Amino acid sequence: MTTERFQVPAISCQHCVNAITKEVAAVPGVQKVTVALDSKLVTVEHGPEVSTGAIVAAINEAGYDEVTQAQ
Repeated sequence: MTTERFQVPAISCQHCVNAITKEVAAVPGVQKVTVALDSKLVTVEHGPEVSTGAIVAAINEAGYDEVTQAQ
């Protein structure tokens, strides 16, 4: 299991949280998605078959273009 974190500055409300959670959770191989409204951080736990690009694409699909990988 791999854990990756992404900074998404445009997260501003519960709708944002729900939209990102829904899109990222739909990526095959994603086990858990946590979106922190206060820190604007998306944490994704996934299997080895999931690429970073697939996660970023899912966040983009939810309507959030500015995404950077966090430590």
